[in-house]
Amino acid sequence: MNTVEKRISNIDEIAKELGVSKSTVSRAISGKGRIGVETRSKILAFIEDHGFKPNVIAKSLAVSQTFNIAVVTPTDTEVQEIPFFQGCLHTISQTITQWDYDVILSVATEHNISAIKRLVRNRKVDGIIITRPLVNDKAISYLKETDMPFLVIGNPGDDVIVQIDSDHITGCMDATNHVLDQGYTNHVLLAGNAHHRVNKNRFAGYTQALRSHGIPECIEYVRHDELTDNKITEGNPIAIWNISSQSAVDAVLHEILPYQPSCLICMDDVIAVKALHYLTRHHIRIPQDIHLVSFHDSAAMEHNFPPISALHVHIDELGRMAGKTIVDMIEGRPFNTINMLPAEFIIRESSLRK
Repeated sequence: MNTVEKRISNIDEIAKELGVSKSTVSRAISGKGRIGVETRSKILAFIEDHGFKPNVIAKSLAVSQTFNIAVVTPTDTEVQEIPFFQGCLHTISQTITQWDYDVILSVATEHNISAIKRLVRNRKVDGIIITRPLVNDKAISYLKETDMPFLVIGNPGDDVIVQIDSDHITGCMDATNHVLDQGYTNHVLLAGNAHHRVNKNRFAGYTQALRSHGIPECIEYVRHDELTDNKITEGNPIAIWNISSQSAVDAVLHEILPYQPSCLICMDDVIAVKALHYLTRHHIRIPQDIHLVSFHDSAAMEHNFPPISALHVHIDELGRMAGKTIVDMIEGRPFNTINMLPAEFIIRESSLRK
C-alpha cells in the first residue's frame, strides 16, 4: 500500500511537483487533448499516490478549460499580406503547443464580430489573440466587457490592453529620415487603410521625420480621386490614403508621375508590389527614374530587382511573444501589458542615389 507523503490540494501543486504545466495535468486528468501515454500515466500515478481520485479533480478543476486559443485574422487579407499572418499563426501555434494548447483560426471584419462572440458565448476557447487592431475596434470593445483573456498583436490605442507590437513609429521615422537625407523632399506617400492602427502609427513616424527636417506637413488626400494639379505642382510631400486596389495605384501613378516625384514611399509591401507592377509595365526604372521605399519588408521586397529599401519587423518573435503571453494570462502567471519589439529599416538599392 502506498504511503501518502503529502496531501496535494490543486492542479498547481501537482504541476509544480512534477515539473509540468498546469494544462498538461488537466489533459491527463480529463483524458482530452494531446498528451503522451507515459506522461499521463506518470501524472495519474502521482495523483493516486497522494490521495486524490482523478475523477474528482477532473470535475472540479479540469473541465472548465478547452486548451484552445483563437487567433483572429482579418478577412480582407490579400495574397501578398498572407506571409505576415501565416508567420504569426505558425509561431503562435508552435509556442502554445509547449503548454499543450491548440490554435483555432477565426476571422472578423470591421463590422461583423459574430464569430468572436460565438467563441466567447460557447466557451470554445480559453483565450483570444487579435492580429490586426482597427480604430474604434468592435472586437476589442466587446472583449473588454468579457472575462475572456485576450491580447492584440499591434497597438490598440489603449495601454490597459495587453499588446505585442513592433516599433513602427521609430522605424518609419528612420525610413523617412533616410528619404529626406537623400534629398527626396518632393516624394509621394501611398498610404493604406486609414482605419488600421498600424497605418496610423506608421504615419505618425513619417510626420515626425518631416518636422525634424523643417517640413511642417504634407498634403493629405483621403482618396486618390481627390488629386489636384495645383497641389501636385507645389512640390510638397503628398500623402494619399486608402490605396488598396491595383486600379487605385495605377490611377495615382498615372496622375503624379508626369510631375516627376523623386521617391514613392509605400505604406506596406502590398502597395509596393502594386506600384512595382505599374512601373514595370510602363518601363520606369528603379532607382534610375524614381526611387522607392516600403514601410514593411517581405520576401517580395528583398528579392525584387533591384531590392527595395524597407522596414523589417520580426514576425516570428511577435508570434512567439504573443503565444507565451496569452498562455501566461490564462494560467495566472505574471506578464507584461505592453511589449514592444524593435523594427529595423534596411537600406537597399531602390532608395540610393546613382
